[in-house]
Amino acid sequence: MTFLSAGILLILSACAGTNKATTPATPLYETKWLLKKIHTDAGVANVSTKAFIKFDELKKSGGGNGSCNTFGSSTTINGNEISLKNIFSTKMYCQDVQQTENDYLKQLGKVNRYVIKGSTLLLYNDKNVLLEFIAE
Repeated sequence: MTFLSAGILLILSACAGTNKATTPATPLYETKWLLKKIHTDAGVANVSTKAFIKFDELKKSGGGNGSCNTFGSSTTINGNEISLKNIFSTKMYCQDVQQTENDYLKQLGKVNRYVIKGSTLLLYNDKNVLLEFIAE
């Protein structure tokens, strides 16, 4: 009886460990991701605006706020590959945050993969991190 109980316990622990390792802490979809850093050729800029992105699985879209304007895109996600196409935004000019918004939207158009580490979303172009977010 003890041998059987130990065997069942071992199997259950192995299954629990496997599921835990493959499930990201924060889901990509329906999470409001707050923009925290923009990586460009000029360096890394910390972001303290209200910029964010949120992905909708059913609509196959991504959108949010660029710092001043709202934006949207059609989004294709396959595994960890991601593509944001036809990015559009409203066109207000906001002097204090305009460069942040311009850089953000430019980098979004280059993204081709993502990684979620805990509550952090990293958007990449190949091996280069372009944008860093945290879950709200």
